[in-house]
Amino acid sequence: MITHGLCKKWYFNNDGNLMIQVRIPSVHGAYGQKEYMGQTVRNYVQDDDLPYYQSALLPSMPSEGQVAVVATLDEGKSNFLVIGLMGASYTIGGT
Repeated sequence: MITHGLCKKWYFNNDGNLMIQVRIPSVHGAYGQKEYMGQTVRNYVQDDDLPYYQSALLPSMPSEGQVAVVATLDEGKSNFLVIGLMGASYTIGGT
């Protein structure tokens, strides 16, 4: 399965692998929605609890809100690999 997610944070682990914290809307809930109509949305994963996924070699480091392409062979949707970055990004707010 290939889908998209939104990057939050990243770091290099001890093995030199790039690990990216990604919010996948279909798995973790919407990017910027912690509250809805003044109430906490309990079924969304909070930003601090998002998992870090291993990444393939990327041409640049991801910025927060940048759209990432993630893939998995696991039907349980728990073992993702970041395989690329899109040019788009998510911004909170409007003009």
